[in-house]
Order: sequence, then C-alpha cells, then structure tokens
Amino acid sequence: MEPSPFSGKVYLIKEGRHRILEGHVWVYRTEISHFDEHLQNGDVVEVVSANGQNLGVGIWNSQSQISVRIYSRERVPLDKNIIVSFLTNAFKYREQIFSGKRSNAYRLFWSESDGFPGLVIDRYADWYVVQLLTSGADRKRGEILDSLQQLTSSTNIIVRNDAPVRLLEGLPLTKECLAHQAPGIFSVTLDGVTILVDILNGQKTGLYLDQAANYRLIANIAKDKRVLDCFSYQGLFSIFCALQGAKHCIAVDQSAAAIDIGKKNADSLGLRIDWVCENAFDWLRKKEKEKQKFDLIILDPPSFTKTKVQKESAFRGYHEIHLRALNLLELGGYLASFCCSHHIMMEEWKELIAKASWETHTTLRYLNCLPQSADHPVLFNIPETEYLKGVLAQKID
Repeated sequence: MEPSPFSGKVYLIKEGRHRILEGHVWVYRTEISHFDEHLQNGDVVEVVSANGQNLGVGIWNSQSQISVRIYSRERVPLDKNIIVSFLTNAFKYREQIFSGKRSNAYRLFWSESDGFPGLVIDRYADWYVVQLLTSGADRKRGEILDSLQQLTSSTNIIVRNDAPVRLLEGLPLTKECLAHQAPGIFSVTLDGVTILVDILNGQKTGLYLDQAANYRLIANIAKDKRVLDCFSYQGLFSIFCALQGAKHCIAVDQSAAAIDIGKKNADSLGLRIDWVCENAFDWLRKKEKEKQKFDLIILDPPSFTKTKVQKESAFRGYHEIHLRALNLLELGGYLASFCCSHHIMMEEWKELIAKASWETHTTLRYLNCLPQSADHPVLFNIPETEYLKGVLAQKID
C-alpha cells in the first residue's frame, strides 16, 4: 500500500455554517474542533466537517491564525504536477489580459486567487520575483522554483522572502538572488512608459503592480491640474499625470531611496515633478495651515492595519489624512483615495470618506471605484482577494 500524500486530518466545529461550504479557503483556529496531534507546520491535511464530510485538502500551520489554507476540494496531493498546473493556468490568464498591451511588468501568480495560498510571482522584463508567504509555500520551495524554471526557461529569479507577513507564519525573513549576478536597477515597461525598478531592494517586489491600471485612469483627468501625490513611493501617479499634461505635480514620500528612483524616472522622461521626502502626515498638516490648494489629490497610504485588532487605530490614521486632504482640495477638484488592507471592506472605506466629508463641511460626488489591476484577480467567494479599494470623488461644495 502506498503511503498517503496527506499527513493527517483537521476537524471543524459544529457551530454555524462554515465559510468553507460557501467557497472560502481559510480555516481559522477558532473554527477547529480538533486535529491529529502529530501534524507539523507545512503539512498537507484533509479538512473534515463535524459530520464527517471531506471539505478539501489544505496546508496546516499551527502558528498562524489561519490554521489551514485549502488548495483543492478534491483529494489531490500537493506535488510538482499540481504546482505546474497552477502556474500554467495562471500564466495563460496573464497572456490573455496582457496580449497586445505595452507592459512587461505584472503579477504572474497571486496566492489564493491562482490556487496556491502564499505563492506570489511577479515578472519584471526577463526577471521573476518569487515570494513564499506561508509555511506551505515555503515547504514547497524546491518544487515551485523548479516548475518556474521549467515553464519560463529562466534562472533570473529573485526570492523576496522579506515580507513581514512571513513572521505571522513563524518564518524567517530572507532575500536571495538565484542568478549568477543580481540585476541592480533596470528598466521595465509599464503601460507603455519606461520605468526604473529595483526588484532586490524596492518595496514589495519593486513596484506597486496592483495600481498599474489606476495610474492611467487617474492620469486621464490630470491635464492642466495641480496634483498632489501622497505616499507616492516612486511617484508613478505623478509621472503618469505629468505625461498627460498636469500643470504641477508634487510627490510626497518618506523613503529617500524611492524618491531617488522617482527623480531618475522623471528626468529620463523630461518631466518636472517636485519631490518631497517627508512624513506625509506632517507635510499635510503644514500645507493645510498654509491654505494651499490642489485640483487632484491622490492618497495611497500603506496598510495601517495588518490584523483586525489594529483596525480602530488604523481608521484614526486614515481619517486624519482625509480631513487634511479635503481641506487642501479645490472646489471642483478630484480625490482618488486608496486602501490596501483586506481587513477593511469597500463600504467601510466609503463610510470613512463620508465622515471626513461631513466633518470638513465638504460635499463629495462619488464618481467611480478604482480597483486593483486585473493581474491581481478577485474571487467572489474569497472577499479578501479584493484587498485594494479605491474611490474617485469630486468636491462639489
């Protein structure tokens, strides 16, 4: 008899209707009745309901609040065959959405949205950046990298395991270049615009690829406008706005390294952008006192909340920047406001903006939502996959 590809079973509690039955793939520790005691983090387990129904197979981690992440509803082992299948399907989808487009920087594989929880692969020209964010993905590192090299015929791979979320999984933070030589800073094409990127040391994997579609959407309303780009990172909103004829762009970020690359990008494109290396909260307060005005304000702050417990303090920070921004916004001006935390839903984000609008005696007209780019697919049954929420509004009073 061949050994089982599964290390054991995890049994759910009886109370309530589990989200797993409605298509979700996360099992929280509070939803577990009991489990086989010999399980080790990264093991592949069977998830069983209280009445004995097999609900799928997933990856176990006792150190995470999300104790099991399901990767299949069938009893399929997590071997190289299924990994190649996951990657192949994900790559085909990206080929479809980027066919004919002028971009060679985009997300190739995105965690639960593409079937393998915790695995992220971004492409930057002929380089690939891999993140293994869960114990299951980390355990399968060898098979993942072999499969990626097999499908791309490339060894230009960076493993960026320096994302803080790995600490929640009990995993160390590391960074490694598998090629003979690290790439340094090089150029990629993003929606037809040549952009410098540092995939070894830049934030996330080098660029905020989830915003790629929104750079162009916002730029389409920027002509002849005074633009303020807060939490700008490398100032790509400012760069795209300047390319579309914005009158004046100010990009504010506290990362000197990000601003340095932003300046080089702007210079190479012949653009004039004012760069401010400063804490955005402090800068907004100062400009509010000076009664400065802008026609388009972009707020793209980092996630102030990594857990549900931090939501209240995060809301205070988000609320403050919206108060300042609305007081700086000219009548008739536009606000593009983003939240990148999956713990905050779109309706909560709209309510936060509405509260700031009321407190600043401002009337805002809701114009549109600004979603994450299509290479970061959203699954209906896993609302957390829609982590980036953007709102475009106009100040009409």
